[in-house]
Amino acid sequence: MTTNTTNATNAANELPAVPANPAALPGMSRLGISQLPLLLLAACCLLPAVQTLLAVYLQWHTAISYSVLKAVMIAIPIVIWWRRRDMSLRDWLGWKRPSLRGSVGVGVLMAGVILGGYYVGFRNLLDPAPVAAKVRALGLIEYYWAMTVVVSLWNSLLEEYYWRVFLFGEFRRYLPGKLAVCLLGGFLFGLHHIFALLPLFDWPMVALFTVGTMAAGAVWSWMRVRGRSIVDCYISHLMADVAIMWIGYDLIMRAG
Repeated sequence: MTTNTTNATNAANELPAVPANPAALPGMSRLGISQLPLLLLAACCLLPAVQTLLAVYLQWHTAISYSVLKAVMIAIPIVIWWRRRDMSLRDWLGWKRPSLRGSVGVGVLMAGVILGGYYVGFRNLLDPAPVAAKVRALGLIEYYWAMTVVVSLWNSLLEEYYWRVFLFGEFRRYLPGKLAVCLLGGFLFGLHHIFALLPLFDWPMVALFTVGTMAAGAVWSWMRVRGRSIVDCYISHLMADVAIMWIGYDLIMRAG
């Protein structure tokens, strides 16, 4: 009985296999390829960085550039899945019963590292003025907690959808090893945060915090490699974002 239960648990945690020959499946005949062309995949990997560059760093028609590019980032993955249809939507999304103990545990650990690092090591090293100035320039200083809700609930959901559903699945089609998928997913996930960090901190801190987001992205990719639900990644991501937004609030209060 115990053996059967263990086997059932392991089976539930396994990722659906990437089809060995997706082009032979009916859905793939519409797309004609089993893998995205590398140039198209590279463009998809860089799209979040372009969105952050335009909407946050350059503040180029922020409301329009943010909304339009987010819409594109929602549409591209679902269109590609629809044209392929080599696995069910549920399997593609990684939608299964979450392990709340695991997701909350990872989230608490990440939030603890973020807040502990800030209050123990970085609080007195960071200049709060640029953070307050950027939030004010975006017209969000009076709506900070509303922005916190959006970032924590909505933006983290979109990032998990784009990075740990779409790009994670594409990386699996190209890369043979699980470690390579985690490392590449983490590296690219962290890379696009540079443009969000540049207006706020000096280069050493930008580099350090970028490495931190890369590590977080690798952990969430590892959770997916281990067969965890996308909901687990989302819950822990949400908790990490709340910790980050609290630090932003503290910096704004210190700036006066």
